[in-house]
Amino acid sequence: MADHLALSDPNCIGLDWGTSSCRAYLLGDQGAIIARNQGPAGLRSINPGRDGDPAAFDRAFEQLCGRWLDTWPGLPVIACGMVGSRRGWVEAPYRELPADLVDPALPCARVRTRRGAELNVIPGLVDLRGLRGVVRGEETQLAGLLGVGLGDGEEDVVLPGTHSKWVRLNGSVVTGFTTFMTGELYELLSRHSILADFIHPVTQPRWTAFDRGVDTAAEAVTDGTGLLGVLFSARSLPLTGAMAETDVADYLSGLVIGTELASARASWVRGTASQLWSLADSGLSARYRRAALRLGWQTVHVLEHAAARGLWRTAHAVGLIGGRASAPSTKHAIAPEEGR
Repeated sequence: MADHLALSDPNCIGLDWGTSSCRAYLLGDQGAIIARNQGPAGLRSINPGRDGDPAAFDRAFEQLCGRWLDTWPGLPVIACGMVGSRRGWVEAPYRELPADLVDPALPCARVRTRRGAELNVIPGLVDLRGLRGVVRGEETQLAGLLGVGLGDGEEDVVLPGTHSKWVRLNGSVVTGFTTFMTGELYELLSRHSILADFIHPVTQPRWTAFDRGVDTAAEAVTDGTGLLGVLFSARSLPLTGAMAETDVADYLSGLVIGTELASARASWVRGTASQLWSLADSGLSARYRRAALRLGWQTVHVLEHAAARGLWRTAHAVGLIGGRASAPSTKHAIAPEEGR
């Protein structure tokens, strides 16, 4: 599906290519979105097996970006996300923390398309400490946050989603991150558990029910009960008439998001941080913002379209636009088992 937004000379093409879909952007100065295409050409549909199919990725790329390259054949192309995974089009090794998001020597992986365009794929990040962790795609969203009002010191950033990431960002350097499987857990519980009996579609969020879930989760984190000790209330409350069945979906959403935020504030956030940055679409960020303000943050900044801005900023940093591109580097690169 194509979406033409503005008319100006483009700088580059950027692709946010994930597991379920691919978003392609025609980008102008400062990452302005001139036009965009989106299709279901994610890793899951292109590559249902173990090994990637280069021809399938090439066909998807041509469908999304071919007309742009017909008009501007010399445009640089940069991509982030699972397209650079072990099962993607080309593997882009992880960089070990601490990692500068705008390092000119960023070790992009490169693959040449059938039409001759060179696709530059941004590497992910790996933290080899403790329980370890990896990100692929979120590093580019974080790059999109640079230059929009971050402070000089360390900032806390949450990237809500299937696997929510909490990141410590010091200037342009990522110093640490952790992962909460909040979105995936909600999906599993609401579709495949006994709680699914009471999940009904609603036209508007039931914010009172959501707030109740957040408060219940926060209390459970504080007193040690934990999420497992309160999840069944999403069934027992409607069964006993203490909650309408139409409230259960938002109550459950409040339980899992509230658990994530309360747990992060207790174990991840340093000191009594008063502000939080959130990178997500408007619907999900609205939930995180509401819950965060309820749990003690005084200010929650929300930035949308961070991936598009980050693709442009990274392309500029490595010289694909505004200068000559640097040679690939393998410094601080590592390729552990895949995951996001």
